[in-house]
Amino acid sequence: MFRRLSYPLVFLAIIATGAFAQTTTPTTPAKTEPQSAKSGAVVDKAPPAELSKEAIPSGSKVYIAPLNGYESFLVAAIIKKETPIVVVNSPDKADYTITGVSESVQAGWAKMIFLGSQQSNEQASIVMTNVKTGVVVWGYNVNKSNSYKGKQSSSEACAKHLKARIEGRE
Repeated sequence: MFRRLSYPLVFLAIIATGAFAQTTTPTTPAKTEPQSAKSGAVVDKAPPAELSKEAIPSGSKVYIAPLNGYESFLVAAIIKKETPIVVVNSPDKADYTITGVSESVQAGWAKMIFLGSQQSNEQASIVMTNVKTGVVVWGYNVNKSNSYKGKQSSSEACAKHLKARIEGRE
Protein backbone atom coordinates (compact mmCIF):
# COMPACT_ATOMS: atom_id res chain seq x y z
CA MET A 1 0.00 0.00 0.00
CA PHE A 2 2.81 2.39 0.89
CA ARG A 3 4.57 1.74 -2.45
CA ARG A 4 1.40 2.40 -4.40
CA LEU A 5 1.13 5.86 -2.85
CA SER A 6 4.83 6.75 -2.72
CA TYR A 7 5.62 6.39 -6.42
CA PRO A 8 2.91 8.80 -7.64
CA LEU A 9 3.84 11.28 -4.90
CA VAL A 10 7.52 11.18 -5.88
CA PHE A 11 6.57 11.58 -9.54
CA LEU A 12 4.39 14.61 -8.76
CA ALA A 13 7.13 16.14 -6.59
CA ILE A 14 9.65 15.83 -9.44
CA ILE A 15 7.24 17.45 -11.91
CA ALA A 16 6.42 20.28 -9.49
CA THR A 17 10.12 20.96 -8.91
CA GLY A 18 10.72 21.10 -12.65
CA ALA A 19 7.89 23.55 -13.08
CA PHE A 20 9.48 26.05 -10.73
CA ALA A 21 13.04 25.60 -11.96
CA GLN A 22 14.42 28.49 -13.94
CA THR A 23 15.94 27.89 -17.33
CA THR A 24 18.62 30.56 -17.27
CA THR A 25 22.20 29.92 -18.19
CA PRO A 26 24.67 30.51 -15.40
CA THR A 27 26.93 33.46 -15.90
CA THR A 28 30.45 33.60 -14.67
CA PRO A 29 31.88 36.93 -13.67
CA ALA A 30 34.55 38.26 -15.97
CA LYS A 31 38.04 38.19 -14.60
CA THR A 32 39.29 41.62 -13.80
CA GLU A 33 42.97 42.16 -14.04
CA PRO A 34 44.64 44.90 -12.09
CA GLN A 35 45.43 47.96 -14.14
CA SER A 36 49.14 48.26 -14.67
CA ALA A 37 51.03 51.53 -14.70
CA LYS A 38 51.89 50.96 -18.37
CA SER A 39 48.27 50.76 -19.53
CA GLY A 40 46.94 53.71 -21.12
CA ALA A 41 45.47 57.00 -21.21
CA VAL A 42 42.99 58.38 -18.78
CA VAL A 43 39.70 59.11 -20.48
CA ASP A 44 38.42 62.51 -19.46
CA LYS A 45 34.66 62.52 -19.93
CA ALA A 46 31.61 62.97 -17.77
CA PRO A 47 30.25 59.93 -15.92
CA PRO A 48 27.15 58.31 -17.42
CA ALA A 49 24.91 59.73 -14.67
CA GLU A 50 25.74 63.24 -15.88
CA LEU A 51 24.88 62.41 -19.48
CA SER A 52 21.31 61.43 -18.70
CA LYS A 53 20.28 64.71 -17.05
CA GLU A 54 19.19 66.26 -20.34
CA ALA A 55 15.62 67.52 -20.09
CA ILE A 56 13.13 65.93 -22.48
CA PRO A 57 10.83 68.70 -23.69
CA SER A 58 7.10 68.13 -23.74
CA GLY A 59 5.85 67.58 -27.30
CA SER A 60 9.11 66.02 -28.52
CA LYS A 61 8.89 63.85 -31.62
CA VAL A 62 9.84 60.27 -30.85
CA TYR A 63 10.42 57.33 -33.19
CA ILE A 64 9.95 53.87 -31.70
CA ALA A 65 12.19 51.33 -33.42
CA PRO A 66 10.73 47.88 -34.18
CA LEU A 67 10.73 45.73 -31.02
CA ASN A 68 9.19 42.48 -32.33
CA GLY A 69 5.64 43.71 -31.89
CA TYR A 70 6.20 45.38 -28.52
CA GLU A 71 6.25 48.83 -30.16
CA SER A 72 2.49 48.73 -30.75
CA PHE A 73 1.91 48.02 -27.04
CA LEU A 74 4.26 50.89 -26.20
CA VAL A 75 2.45 53.34 -28.51
CA ALA A 76 -0.92 52.34 -27.03
CA ALA A 77 0.45 52.81 -23.50
CA ILE A 78 1.87 56.25 -24.37
CA ILE A 79 -1.57 57.31 -25.59
CA LYS A 80 -3.40 55.77 -22.62
CA LYS A 81 -1.09 57.34 -20.02
CA GLU A 82 -1.19 60.69 -21.86
CA THR A 83 2.58 60.90 -22.10
CA PRO A 84 3.36 64.35 -23.59
CA ILE A 85 5.29 63.21 -26.68
CA VAL A 86 4.44 62.86 -30.37
CA VAL A 87 5.13 59.43 -31.84
CA VAL A 88 6.29 59.62 -35.47
CA ASN A 89 6.67 56.83 -38.02
CA SER A 90 10.03 57.85 -39.46
CA PRO A 91 13.40 58.25 -37.71
CA ASP A 92 14.12 61.23 -40.00
CA LYS A 93 11.28 63.22 -38.41
CA ALA A 94 12.22 62.36 -34.82
CA ASP A 95 14.06 64.27 -32.10
CA TYR A 96 14.47 61.08 -30.04
CA THR A 97 14.53 57.36 -30.76
CA ILE A 98 13.32 54.59 -28.46
CA THR A 99 15.02 51.21 -28.81
CA GLY A 100 15.07 48.19 -26.57
CA VAL A 101 14.11 44.59 -26.01
CA SER A 102 11.16 42.77 -24.54
CA GLU A 103 10.60 39.21 -23.47
CA SER A 104 7.44 37.37 -22.59
CA VAL A 105 7.45 33.97 -20.90
CA GLN A 106 4.06 32.27 -21.02
CA ALA A 107 2.92 30.07 -18.16
CA GLY A 108 3.90 26.43 -18.60
CA TRP A 109 1.55 23.52 -18.25
CA ALA A 110 2.75 22.71 -14.73
CA LYS A 111 2.09 26.26 -13.52
CA MET A 112 -1.39 26.10 -15.04
CA ILE A 113 -2.22 22.74 -13.48
CA PHE A 114 -0.64 23.04 -10.03
CA LEU A 115 -1.07 26.76 -9.40
CA GLY A 116 -4.07 27.42 -11.60
CA SER A 117 -2.34 30.47 -13.07
CA GLN A 118 -2.11 31.37 -16.75
CA GLN A 119 -0.30 34.65 -16.13
CA SER A 120 2.93 35.39 -17.99
CA ASN A 121 6.22 36.89 -16.88
CA GLU A 122 7.08 40.09 -18.75
CA GLN A 123 10.40 41.88 -19.08
CA ALA A 124 11.19 44.98 -21.08
CA SER A 125 14.09 47.36 -21.26
CA ILE A 126 13.88 50.54 -23.33
CA VAL A 127 16.32 53.37 -24.01
CA MET A 128 15.57 56.84 -25.33
CA THR A 129 18.36 58.49 -27.31
CA ASN A 130 18.73 62.03 -28.63
CA VAL A 131 19.03 61.66 -32.42
CA LYS A 132 21.21 64.76 -32.91
CA THR A 133 23.74 64.17 -30.13
CA GLY A 134 23.53 60.39 -29.72
CA VAL A 135 23.27 60.82 -25.94
CA VAL A 136 21.07 58.42 -24.01
CA VAL A 137 18.65 60.68 -22.16
CA TRP A 138 16.46 58.10 -20.45
CA GLY A 139 16.18 54.38 -19.88
CA TYR A 140 13.85 52.08 -18.01
CA ASN A 141 13.71 48.40 -17.19
CA VAL A 142 10.55 46.64 -16.03
CA ASN A 143 10.04 43.10 -14.79
CA LYS A 144 6.46 42.00 -14.19
CA SER A 145 6.07 38.48 -12.88
CA ASN A 146 2.62 36.88 -13.01
CA SER A 147 1.38 39.70 -15.19
CA TYR A 148 -2.37 39.51 -15.74
CA LYS A 149 -2.37 41.76 -18.80
CA GLY A 150 1.01 40.69 -20.21
CA LYS A 151 2.82 43.14 -22.46
CA GLN A 152 0.19 45.81 -21.84
CA SER A 153 1.18 45.97 -18.18
CA SER A 154 4.90 46.32 -18.83
CA SER A 155 4.45 48.89 -21.61
CA GLU A 156 2.17 51.00 -19.38
CA ALA A 157 4.87 51.01 -16.71
CA CYS A 158 7.38 52.28 -19.29
CA ALA A 159 5.00 55.02 -20.47
CA LYS A 160 4.20 56.08 -16.91
CA HIS A 161 7.87 56.47 -16.01
CA LEU A 162 8.63 58.30 -19.26
CA LYS A 163 5.82 60.75 -18.47
CA ALA A 164 7.26 61.27 -14.97
CA ARG A 165 10.72 61.95 -16.48
CA ILE A 166 9.34 64.49 -18.96
CA GLU A 167 7.36 66.27 -16.22
CA GLY A 168 10.46 66.39 -13.98
CA ARG A 169 9.08 64.10 -11.25
CA GLU A 170 11.76 61.45 -11.79
